[in-house]
Amino acid sequence: MNEPWQWNEQLESGVQEIDMQHKELLHRVNQFMQAVNDGKREEVVKETVSFLEQYVREHFTAEEKLQQESNYPGYVHHKELHDKFINDLHKLQSRLKGQGITPEVLFTLSRTVSLWLVEHIGMADMTFAEFLKNNKI
Repeated sequence: MNEPWQWNEQLESGVQEIDMQHKELLHRVNQFMQAVNDGKREEVVKETVSFLEQYVREHFTAEEKLQQESNYPGYVHHKELHDKFINDLHKLQSRLKGQGITPEVLFTLSRTVSLWLVEHIGMADMTFAEFLKNNKI
């Protein structure tokens, strides 16, 4: 299976730490999609949710710190997007605990992460990257 999410220059922020974290996220999402296609639902869902919990803590902290240090004017909105993703992840964890790994939960996890890749990394993070480049930060 071809990986549905491919890293490319358009996703580069120019900040090595952020780009490495984004690459790891794409890699994990591709692993998740492949495992679901291979019928390895339970183990991969648990691994993916565990990874996302860690990713959220490390990545969001690093990104928000850089935004504050660079006086990024979009910081408040960007943080709100992070907070919404964290809230969505918590809701998903509650559903997993309550319902188990159902096709609906798998779909929601796939959709949540896919939308995050497209809308957040592909747009919001690129706006921040452009700010950094334009201000030579």
